[in-house]
Amino acid sequence: MAVPLDQWQERMERHFEALAERRASSGLPLFALEHGLSDDEIDDVSRQLRARLVSGARLAPHWLLWTIYAAERGYTYEGGEYWQSFEQVTPGWDSRDRYRVSAWFSRFRKDYSGFKPSGPWASHFSIIAWPITHAVLPRYLQRQFARTLYVLRFQIARLDDIEPAAIGRMIAANAYDASTRFEQFLQQEELVGRMVLALLQQKDDAPREEPLLPATLERIVHDLESIRNARGWLKETSRVVSDRFSGLGKGSGPRSARDTADVGHASAKQQRPDIRPDLRLHYKGEDQWDLQIDIPSFKDIAAFSQDVRQFLRNTRCTLNGTSAKKPPGWLLSGRRQALLKQWPDPDKPLVGFEKQNGTLTHLLESECRMSEGPYWLFRIGRDGVAREIGGRIVRPGYEYIVVTKEPLEQLLEGMKPCQINSPGVNAIRMAVPTALTESYAQWLAARGLELARTIRVWPAGFPGRQWDGEGRSEWLTTEKPCFGIMPDHEVETYEIGLNGKESMTFEAGSPGSPTFVQLSELPPGRHVLTVRARRTSPSAERQPPHEGFLELRVRAPEPWMPGTASHAGLIASGDPHDAALNALWENELDLSVYGPPSRQVTPRVILQDAKEETIFERQVSGPLELPVTPDTWKKRFSDFLKREKCDWRYLEATTGLLELDGGDLGRFVMRFEHNVRPLRWVLRQSGEGVSVRLVDETSDEGAERQCYFSEMERPRSFRSLDVAKVLDGVPVESPGGLFIASAGKNRDAVVVSTGLTGQGLEGLGVQPNHGHIGGSPQAIIKLLRVLRYWHKARVEGNLAGARRRQVTDTLMHGLVGIMAGWDWARVEAKLSTAPDATVHLDRLQSLVAPKSGFASAIRLNAPSVSGGHGALSSWYTETAARYRMSSDKQLCRFAIDLAVRPYALQQRYLEGLPELIRRAGAHQVLVRGARLAVLSRMEVEESAPSLIPEVNA
Repeated sequence: MAVPLDQWQERMERHFEALAERRASSGLPLFALEHGLSDDEIDDVSRQLRARLVSGARLAPHWLLWTIYAAERGYTYEGGEYWQSFEQVTPGWDSRDRYRVSAWFSRFRKDYSGFKPSGPWASHFSIIAWPITHAVLPRYLQRQFARTLYVLRFQIARLDDIEPAAIGRMIAANAYDASTRFEQFLQQEELVGRMVLALLQQKDDAPREEPLLPATLERIVHDLESIRNARGWLKETSRVVSDRFSGLGKGSGPRSARDTADVGHASAKQQRPDIRPDLRLHYKGEDQWDLQIDIPSFKDIAAFSQDVRQFLRNTRCTLNGTSAKKPPGWLLSGRRQALLKQWPDPDKPLVGFEKQNGTLTHLLESECRMSEGPYWLFRIGRDGVAREIGGRIVRPGYEYIVVTKEPLEQLLEGMKPCQINSPGVNAIRMAVPTALTESYAQWLAARGLELARTIRVWPAGFPGRQWDGEGRSEWLTTEKPCFGIMPDHEVETYEIGLNGKESMTFEAGSPGSPTFVQLSELPPGRHVLTVRARRTSPSAERQPPHEGFLELRVRAPEPWMPGTASHAGLIASGDPHDAALNALWENELDLSVYGPPSRQVTPRVILQDAKEETIFERQVSGPLELPVTPDTWKKRFSDFLKREKCDWRYLEATTGLLELDGGDLGRFVMRFEHNVRPLRWVLRQSGEGVSVRLVDETSDEGAERQCYFSEMERPRSFRSLDVAKVLDGVPVESPGGLFIASAGKNRDAVVVSTGLTGQGLEGLGVQPNHGHIGGSPQAIIKLLRVLRYWHKARVEGNLAGARRRQVTDTLMHGLVGIMAGWDWARVEAKLSTAPDATVHLDRLQSLVAPKSGFASAIRLNAPSVSGGHGALSSWYTETAARYRMSSDKQLCRFAIDLAVRPYALQQRYLEGLPELIRRAGAHQVLVRGARLAVLSRMEVEESAPSLIPEVNA
């Protein structure tokens, strides 16, 4: 016999009361998923709840069971639409009941000290944040969790103990490419650490209150191990962690050397993280070199505290040598390379932030600087990359580049000038002869450059990374650094010291014979190995021993991850850095790819669903020659979108990957998440038709919901939609139109295109009609508002972009007709369809102040104005004044804004807009001149014909 819901309610109340009492001293929160019920019991409760809902009975008496039910739906949530999946398994559920869910969870928090969601994601999705967060680790995040453990397996293994909070803190600081929801989960450091120990089957015997009910933890662990690929990741992670924990502190090699490393281990843990960037020069051809900076990850710094971690994630940074600002989180990302347009100022840190942080400011001032000038030395390696030699040591037989802000004079044989693509510095490339003359040595010494010692020290065995040949190398925490030492003259003994601690002494080999020294594994940070050589010559007692220093930069392994190229010769960057998938698909991403001239990269797009399964994969174009500019990329991607017609696959995707394959230059992958809004339109294709549905995940129950629709062929006419119907979904009639929804401060708009409007090619387009437009400022402002709706809306469906442009061109035609005159507007309208725009531009030129040279100056000079919208506005203001058309700077700037971005006028001018419209209407020559300026630029740039020719900011 089934247990009644009232008894289930009482049982769960007792269960959570007891659990809350046990956790009261620890302060750990409760989660609704910690109900402790079996699968059969959950099924029984769920069946009775659904039956009671269908019967129309009150839900409040069993609020706790509904809270558990919602958390269970959150656990099975796959990252798409929570309420749609909820309603599919809950017949009779009314979308308006969703506000009850947040009330139930709020009561759960109050009665049992339940967990409260927080952060940006929770504030935007304040209702679904409750059930998804109380699901602890929903299934759609479990694969990401397992992959993160695999990527960080070596860092986990390096931990000195297995304290859960320490494990969770380390993972939160180092998780790469985490989604907002996954980051929020990782903020629960104690809980994350507990789950890691359970997954890796490591025991923690310290007495403490568990952060999660054991039965719930076992359930999550079981589900994690059943996910595709996750079992292998967890198995490998467990092996690495088990091996490292069981062998921690062990090593091989000379006993004294190993002991020396162990002595320095404790103090090294207190060292500051190594954040000194590397500077490199990359050859661009014709004796020109680009300066590149490679910055170490700031993840170790992020582990200092939650405040520092949040500061790094939320604050933009700047680089010494370029004016561009890097987006928040860039220093924690998988790719931290950039080209510097200016030579860095050695008196300032190489990295800065737009806001101050005491901890970071101190570190940057002391640890993040380039070497002091006035001369900088770079040695050209076999790969053609010149790496900075911080010690300024010159070795015969090698090639170098010397950079300085001072004149380089009295060049000797083998020295020739070269160019660094950073203004204000001089440079030479020098091939150092094997036999140096006295004058050559004096030339080097006068510039602070030192000739190499005659005792050679180098990384041996598994080679040190970033070895510059002069004492600097990089090692992993899992490696045992090994060095060879070989003199070219008699040496009696070597004395080796690490980090200024105890040293060891041993006999040296004969001249030309190497001696090898191996250290034990070292903790992360910067270590200094000192090598002293005592000679056996009769005069050795009167001379100090030769002494040299080796800098070992030790870091934890960083497995390959998206966005990391395997070769320093390939650099790719996108603006914005953290662009969403819709920005990529709407061709708003400015992609730049740099590398050796004449080399190529092949772009490829991959779309994945919430389960990270590939649903679409295509090559964007043929190989692109380096460098790839934003303009080149946008043209190729636009062609790709027109050719592939994959809009519906894009709508199904939650993640997009852009892969750039440069062959031996490496492979670069950029990741894009679908930008999801609390209030949004979603589309579904069913057979030949399309339906649109409104998803409302906003939290303001009192906010009025409004929905409107405008047909493509009557774009100024809007009709109201029934909110209840669009929440269920409505079909979209051909050819589609603009859907707008608003709820409080939330708004979404989408242009949907579907079906044909007629036979043949004519059926591909639409025939918009703007109707009668009044000439008053109020009527024009209303038109501007409509234009903004259409221009800023998302576009979905086949031909949506082309049809939307037909609509905006029609609206722009009406606006131009009112402001510049219909004779002007009729000529402009022919530009979008004319094979040759020159004849129509000639006609427009004749309509601008025909008795003045104003129009000729515009046509001739406007296309050559560089610097974007602001520069064009300044130039136009000066030109209008010079030809005595107008000295009103505000009116001239308004004319350019009207010509270029009419949809932004309301936001830019606010209350003063009606008066500016009136003044501009009375001064048509300024409006026409501004239109001629932007249309002339479009002609020279061979842009796609449009009556709204964009000019970059």
